[in-house]
Amino acid sequence: MKQNNFLSVQRLKSAGLAFSLSMCLASHAECPCETEDQTSLMLAYDNSMAAQAQQLADATVSSSGGSSDATATAGSAKYLDPGIPIEQRIDDLLPRMTLDEKIIQLSDDWGSKGIPRLKIPALLKTEGLHGQSYSTGATIFPMPIEMASTFDPDLIHQVGKATAVEAKAANLHASWSPVLDVARDARWGRVEETYGEDPFLVSRMGVAWIEGFQGEGMIAVAKHFAGHGEPLGGRDSNDTGLSDRTMRNIHLIPFRAAVEEAHLGGVMAAYSTWDATPNNASHELLQNILREEWSFDGIVVSDCGGPENFFDKQSTVTNYEEACQLAILAGIDNECGQAFKKYLAAAVRDGLLKETDLDVNVRRILAAKFKLGLFENPGSPNMVWDKLAAYDTPEHRALAREVAVDGSVLLKNKGRLLPLNKDIKTIAVIGPSADEAQTGDYSAKPGPDQLVTVLQGVKSHVGPATKVLYAQGCDYLSDNTNKFAEAVEIARQADSVILVVGDSSHGKSTSGENLDGATLEIPGMQRELIKAVQATGKPVVLVLVNGKPFTLVWESENIPAILETWYPGEEGGNATADLIFGDRSPSGRLPITFPRSVGQLPLRYDYLPTGRNYSYYDMPFTPLYRFGYGLSYTVFKYSNLTTVSHGDGSVTIAADVENTGDRDGDEVTQLYLTDVYTSVITPIMELKGVHRISLKKGKKQTVTFELTPYQISLLNADMKRVVEPGTFRVHVGGASPEPPTGSDHHKERVGFSDPAQGISGEFRVTQKYQADFKYDLNLPDGAYKDETFPATVTITNAGNLLDVAEVKLFGDGLLATHRFEIAPGATHSFVFKISLSKTGPQTLTTIVGNKAVSHVVQVLRGSHSGKTKPSDLHRPAGLALN
Repeated sequence: MKQNNFLSVQRLKSAGLAFSLSMCLASHAECPCETEDQTSLMLAYDNSMAAQAQQLADATVSSSGGSSDATATAGSAKYLDPGIPIEQRIDDLLPRMTLDEKIIQLSDDWGSKGIPRLKIPALLKTEGLHGQSYSTGATIFPMPIEMASTFDPDLIHQVGKATAVEAKAANLHASWSPVLDVARDARWGRVEETYGEDPFLVSRMGVAWIEGFQGEGMIAVAKHFAGHGEPLGGRDSNDTGLSDRTMRNIHLIPFRAAVEEAHLGGVMAAYSTWDATPNNASHELLQNILREEWSFDGIVVSDCGGPENFFDKQSTVTNYEEACQLAILAGIDNECGQAFKKYLAAAVRDGLLKETDLDVNVRRILAAKFKLGLFENPGSPNMVWDKLAAYDTPEHRALAREVAVDGSVLLKNKGRLLPLNKDIKTIAVIGPSADEAQTGDYSAKPGPDQLVTVLQGVKSHVGPATKVLYAQGCDYLSDNTNKFAEAVEIARQADSVILVVGDSSHGKSTSGENLDGATLEIPGMQRELIKAVQATGKPVVLVLVNGKPFTLVWESENIPAILETWYPGEEGGNATADLIFGDRSPSGRLPITFPRSVGQLPLRYDYLPTGRNYSYYDMPFTPLYRFGYGLSYTVFKYSNLTTVSHGDGSVTIAADVENTGDRDGDEVTQLYLTDVYTSVITPIMELKGVHRISLKKGKKQTVTFELTPYQISLLNADMKRVVEPGTFRVHVGGASPEPPTGSDHHKERVGFSDPAQGISGEFRVTQKYQADFKYDLNLPDGAYKDETFPATVTITNAGNLLDVAEVKLFGDGLLATHRFEIAPGATHSFVFKISLSKTGPQTLTTIVGNKAVSHVVQVLRGSHSGKTKPSDLHRPAGLALN
């Protein structure tokens, strides 16, 4: 059995400092942690440890910035008292820190390092996309694209919890996971890291994983914020010019759900750009949307080298000091790379930033450490890379196998070739992935015999009299066909063939980070191998092991059975054999569309109505395999769809699902919504609910979904959220509805042609739903020139739908803005701290939407030490402008 040539790290020497492998050896270098070069990796570690020791020594003796307390030791300082509120603890700690120590907190070294002088603990992090990846022997779960194929948030919650348990055992407290990018282009190499193309599905899977992970007292850092999953041409971080509407309808949805439902602890800003601004410098994303609209109070980290890219790649600054300025002011709290380490102090010295600017960011890092209880229980400052007892327990292996089984998708099963009989006389197992376990990016180093290949799985499942033959057939990318003959020969000897092909996730990889594909073809000579084996006339089961969709037109026409297993994790071989030999019935569903040709891309199930035709002259626009599709060994039938509208605007949808086949099985029941006539263009259909159910043969179950007014709302032409009266069609089935033929009235005609796949119905909304913001401006009677005073805005949503209220405060010009997301009946207040430079009566006006309120403030010369108090002045009544 072959295994991946994974990133391996020799046992690290014990040290009194946090493990702090520098993410880059130089400002332009690739991160060594993402390479497989052990010499470079260990050299980077040794250099980093030496540099870190010197950095901490320099920070200890430095008194640049801070107060006279900056060089004092912690002693029995107030901030060490856990009985004091966190904000007060931070108020006490910040003045004690030198500028260099603050920069240490803001610079990533596998997390935020500790400061021994002040007893500030380290907050170490890992990658946890499909297991604790900074390790040897941790459980390797299937990649997230396969987790998404389960359509089972409860199962993914368990994966998040298991990942946290294993990470905690290694002294880790945060994970740069999950990926909440909505993968809108199948060519993108990082599709494998995502939960697919639909924002609802990504949200449900992401929230489930985060709640499982953070429930263990950990911090999840979701990435990549935001719009990263729709790059131009599928090429990572290439800007497609996403509109505000597209961002809010697609790419922001999972992050909002993670923040507001799962109370996400951290966010990573993406490499990509939005509205001509790098995301790592975007005040709109990191402040206006994330912190103001959603009230996010966690930490924001940069993607590795993100601020450096302002200068190196995106040309938005003229030097690295300016890059530091943009990142700090936008809200980057922890920078992965070299910019903060090397240039942030200079940015302060040169006047680009004030040290107090850094305090805002440092405060959030310290708050995270306080919330986790690390000041009281810091644990070891070192990561553990060795095999631990908490890793890969029998329970976690069983969970990995369950995800691999439930996430594998049966694409074709002509003549019910599958399942195969375990007592088959001779079976041939062929292909480059047949005896080589592929696990995808960000995988742990496996322990001995941890990975199970398909060949091993087959051998452990068949009867004792079955003869199992094996041939590799070809390599992944080589054009050498010398091994074809052996493969063809054993295929001729076999009663059936299991042919395992796909992507390579190691060596010269064909999928993964920064490995985007132009064609979506099965790499190398593997298709020619498939054709050669198929030509023998023997029944072929094609097993795909891959990180993103392939174009499979020839295979779908010529191969009788096709099983998509993605990167199935350590138990992939057993899970694949469970399905092939019928121990389990396939139940996975596609979380991303499989096109007929790369020329159709971008292609998604939730397409928009067109003003002309949909299809090409030489090809239909419809996919080969649509979103939500997947076969079973049994048959399910849908009937009796009902809808009930409630007074609060919510709607209950129910349908009966019956197992009419000859064996037990799981069905993934999906709810899709079509808003038929809308004032702006909206998708033909959108996923709004999923339920995975288990049904015995002959049994029936009623599946129920609930829709809220927010779920059926849209953003109108003014970007206001509304529910427009009209007809809504609903579709409940085991796959997404089929796009109709022709070019007209797709919304009215979309549905299911086969009742075994689903059923459609409709409901009507007769009332309009929208927010109605009522607000008040409270000001002091007067103020002194150039001195700060409060302006308090209080807003109540008197409407019947949640929406965002943006408050603009004007004097002679725009003074400040703030946004609130306010639910119906809720009230929020915000205090603007402003100053005015002119004396005499000054008019301040607040505007929310198309409503305005003005007040006059008397501004005096002098200061609060003068004889006249602003409170002695009369404040004219407010003037409402509508």
